[in-house]
Amino acid sequence: MTKTLATALPLTLTLITLLTGCGGDNDDPAPPSTQTATTAPNPTAALKREARSALSENRRLSIYVLWNNKIPAWSTHSTRGPALDSLRTAAQNRRKRGIRVYVLKDERRVVSLQLDPSYLRATATVVDEQRLQPSRRNGSPLGRVVSLNEKARYVLRRIGRTNRFVVWNVVVQ
Repeated sequence: MTKTLATALPLTLTLITLLTGCGGDNDDPAPPSTQTATTAPNPTAALKREARSALSENRRLSIYVLWNNKIPAWSTHSTRGPALDSLRTAAQNRRKRGIRVYVLKDERRVVSLQLDPSYLRATATVVDEQRLQPSRRNGSPLGRVVSLNEKARYVLRRIGRTNRFVVWNVVVQ
């Protein structure tokens, strides 16, 4: 036991000496700080990111509904209100006519995205370029490929106190 203590004591004293800087000159200035001020995350950027995410999920939903002519259970994660009602109505009309739509090309560009000062709503201007192939129920082509270049205004609503948004209304311009 004393052998262990005799070996540990000099080692401990050496470590203490190194850590306290024994033998150094106290008049030396401290080295310059390399720390940078950390900034809090920007809440506006987080909200805009979530609004863009809702736009992206709404796009995925729209493509799904064009082909399947039904509204999936996961639709309310990105789309609600009049925008979802409009998708539902269009799907019912296509289903009655026996038409499905296959998306050949889909390019989306968010031209602008603005948050309301209240942070409860956002408005986006979106340009969609699409090439669509109308098809019969069995998937065989029906008519010619349709090219669309649409500009639309999306109104998004924030869900409660979360950062999440849903597409609430879409107006084609």
